[in-house]
Amino acid sequence: MESRKNRIFTEGWVEFASKRVAREVALSLNNTQVGGKRRSPWYSDLWNIKYLPRFTWGLLNERLAYERAVHKSRLRTEVAIVKRETEHFARSVKQAKREKKLKAKNAKDSLLQASSDRSQEVNADSALNCSAQSYKDKSSVVTSNVHSQQPSPSKQKDKPANSDFLRHIFSGGFQ
Repeated sequence: MESRKNRIFTEGWVEFASKRVAREVALSLNNTQVGGKRRSPWYSDLWNIKYLPRFTWGLLNERLAYERAVHKSRLRTEVAIVKRETEHFARSVKQAKREKKLKAKNAKDSLLQASSDRSQEVNADSALNCSAQSYKDKSSVVTSNVHSQQPSPSKQKDKPANSDFLRHIFSGGFQ
């Protein structure tokens, strides 16, 4: 059960059998202290009572029903607005993710295309360099002594070709 401290009364209605008694009560209680014990939370509150001529309970019920309907319609419109905003935000987030993935894919594809172009250039350059190097090695005669520390011609031939190939890979194909 709800405690008394949490109750906040803003409006209330009293029905009297006699108009004359209703007018007298409204005049005598209006703008007077609610009272009760001094420690009561409503001790210092004032009554604000009005006599409403030509007012019936049917009108009161209609008014309350109208206020409830207005409140519900406001809540519905606010909920609809918030729902539209959240759907728009969710769509924007999904679209941004899609665009980000597409950009990443395009960047990856362009890098792969560029690297394949470079590897084709490197392969062509290294093939030319290898053939030129092998031609130079074949044309020059290297005499080697069996007891000397110099490497054999076949080892000399492989070393420059590998270094050229590695230089092309790590320099991006440019010298």
